[in-house]
Amino acid sequence: MGMKDQVRLDRFLAEEGIGSRADVKKMIRAGRVMVNRERARQGDRKIDPEEDEVLADGKRVRRNSALTLMLNKPAGVVSATKDENERTVIDLIGEPWAKRLFPVGRLDKDTEGLLLLTADGAMSHRLLSPGKHVEKTYFAVVSGAPDPELAERFREGIEIGEKRKTLPAGLRFLSGNEPADEALTPEDLARCGEGECCVIVSITEGKYHQIKRMFGAAGREVHYLKRIAMGGLRLDPALPSGRYRPLTDEEQKRLCPETDADS
Repeated sequence: MGMKDQVRLDRFLAEEGIGSRADVKKMIRAGRVMVNRERARQGDRKIDPEEDEVLADGKRVRRNSALTLMLNKPAGVVSATKDENERTVIDLIGEPWAKRLFPVGRLDKDTEGLLLLTADGAMSHRLLSPGKHVEKTYFAVVSGAPDPELAERFREGIEIGEKRKTLPAGLRFLSGNEPADEALTPEDLARCGEGECCVIVSITEGKYHQIKRMFGAAGREVHYLKRIAMGGLRLDPALPSGRYRPLTDEEQKRLCPETDADS
């Protein structure tokens, strides 16, 4: 085993998304990390990720060059890896290994919610490829009252000043009498004020400011926008704004089913 193959245990665990460097130090001190069947005591001990067996809370941790995080993006942050003037989604991670990551698609600066950060280029391509038509679902607060005719217009496609109408989109007006969506919080639903309505919108494209332009074509304004799902993956409602966590194996499978392998 050459020295070039070795890495600090705490750094390795953080790079594989087990937690922040501070989190994994606490795990090690609490005796929750094993290396080659022995309890690890020091975060600065060197390991070889390819040769040594590392367990965190009893689960094997392997080097993963394709780490993917779920981020609950806050407003005021841009979906970019770097920006001279603005805070980026990568800046929110605050870990050295975040330089490996890039956002899967984009959310506008003032749009909140589900954004994936990954080092897996193949997965990103599958999710963003126009031919795949991966559905993206949003919660929005818009001006005006519920209108079933507008939902029909969304299904037919909307003229937004491009060569073609938008692809068929889903629009559902929310009322207080029905379940809204498991990804939404009570705070989300409390955002609707007088002269506004809450909606769920689903699109399969990612045109510039698409949802705002679709409602704009109907004479409405979008006052709040939050992405709550992408493909089979839903935003974890327990994930606070500005926080992130690795995808679970189950979420990874829902996101990219084997049969088929932003906004």
